[in-house]
Parts: sequence; structure tokens; C-alpha cells
Amino acid sequence: MDLVGEPVGQFLSALPRGQRAARYRRFAVEAVLRAREAFNPDQRAEYLTMASGWHAMAVEAERYLARTIPGEDDGHEQSEAMPDDPSH
Repeated sequence: MDLVGEPVGQFLSALPRGQRAARYRRFAVEAVLRAREAFNPDQRAEYLTMASGWHAMAVEAERYLARTIPGEDDGHEQSEAMPDDPSH
């Protein structure tokens, strides 16, 4: 799995959360594969740290999706007003 052919001009935050979670998982897999190929133990550890971070982001996005109503996630972040926010 090589992400070289993926378009890079699109921000991940512009993707719907489901697509974002899938992309994060793909990045995690890519980092694990690169870790396997690394000869330097420090480099291997860095790739595994990256994989862990991408995995955590995928889990977070998936948890958010599990809490939303179907069709509610339109791919755009919406800010939530704080209860004591005088602007809302």
C-alpha cells in the first residue's frame, strides 16, 4: 500500500469523518510497513509511533461517527457554542 498516488491538495479535515477514519487507517498501515523495512531501530520506533498516532485518530473519528445520527455528518466541522459564551 503506497500512498504516493494520493492527491495531496485536499485537507483531511475537508473529508467526511468516515473517509477521514479510513485515510488515517491507511496512513497507519503505511507507517507500519515502513517500520518493517527500516534497518535503524530509532527510525523503526518513529514509524511505529506515527502508526500509533494515526490509529488513535482513526479510532477517535470512528467513535464520533458512532455517536452521530445517520446522515448528520456532512463532512464539515461545526463549532459548538459553550454555555457561558456570550456570543451565542
